[in-house]
Amino acid sequence: NEGNKHMQNADQVSPAAPDDWVWIAHHKTGTKVAEELARVLCRSSGRRVAKNTWREPPRKVARGLCHLVLKLQPQDIARWTGGGARIVHLVRDPAEMVTSGYLYHRRGSEPSWTNSTICSRDLCQLPDAAAATGDKFAAQRFFNAMPAAPWLRLLGCPPSARTYLDCLRTAGLAAGLAIETRRAAHTIETMLALQTVTHGPGSRTRQLELRSLERASFNATFRSLAAWLEHPARGDTELLARARRLCFGGGKVLTAAHATRGSPSRAGSPLAAAARAWASNNATPALRELSARSGLSRTWPHVPPLFSDTAKDRAVSGGGGGGG
Repeated sequence: NEGNKHMQNADQVSPAAPDDWVWIAHHKTGTKVAEELARVLCRSSGRRVAKNTWREPPRKVARGLCHLVLKLQPQDIARWTGGGARIVHLVRDPAEMVTSGYLYHRRGSEPSWTNSTICSRDLCQLPDAAAATGDKFAAQRFFNAMPAAPWLRLLGCPPSARTYLDCLRTAGLAAGLAIETRRAAHTIETMLALQTVTHGPGSRTRQLELRSLERASFNATFRSLAAWLEHPARGDTELLARARRLCFGGGKVLTAAHATRGSPSRAGSPLAAAARAWASNNATPALRELSARSGLSRTWPHVPPLFSDTAKDRAVSGGGGGGG
C-alpha cells in the first residue's frame, strides 16, 4: 500500500556522499551557531548549503554539498553516517541542555509550539508509519490533528496547563526542570546515539562542544575545525573574522546560546541561578545518567554511566519521530 511504499523508499535512501560535509545540531546544542558556521565555511569553499529540518533524505549534487541537519531522528542516523561524509556534530552536556531549554521555553520563546494547544515535532512524537516519508508538510498535518493535552499529561504537567508554556510557568522549579528533562530526552538520546555510532578509530566525525565556541576559545576552535575539514582557505584571517562577526556581532547567536546556560534573558537572574543549582545538586537520576554517558559533564565528570553500551542499539531501532 501507499504507506508501505513510503516506508520502503525512506529505508532505501542512499546516504550522504563521501565528499559531502554534514552539520548536525540538536535543540539547545547550538542550532543557530551550526547554521552560521556552516554558511561561512561551506559557501567560502564553493559548497551549497541544504537545510534539513525534518526527515528529508540527503540531497544529491554533482560535487560536494553541505547538509545542515537540525531535527535528526535516531532511525535516520545511517542516512548521514553510512556514506563516509565528514560530519560536524554539535554536542553539549545534557544537564546544560535541560537547564537552557527550561529557561528558554519558560520565557515564551518559540511560541508557535510552546504556546499552542496542538502538537508539534518539538513536543509530540509520531508513529514511524506517519513520520518516515521525509515529508515535513505531511507530518505537520498529523501533528495539527493531535491535541497537545495528552502529551502534556505524559510529561507530568499540571492538569490546568493547556500549553507547554502554561506547564512550565505553573509548575515549580524542580517539577518544571524534571518536565523539560522528559521532553528533551528523545533529543538527548539521539545525540548520544550519534556520538556512539561515530566514535572510534578512523572516524570522520568531529564532536564539536558548544562550550569550545566561547569567546576565549573560538579562534582556536574555528581554525582547528577549518583544518579538519581541509578548507581551501583555512588560514585566511578574514574568514575567521567573518565567522566571529556572525557569531558574536549583530544577532549574537553565540552570546545568546551561552547566556542560556545562565538565563535566556539575564545570565545572573535568580531563576537561572536556581536552575543551575538544581542541575548541580539534584537533577534526576535519568538526567545524571544521560550526562554521565555523554562524557561532557562538568558537574559529574568522574561518574561512570550505568548503561554505556545501549546507545548504538537505539540508533538502529529507535522509536518514532518527535524531537526537541
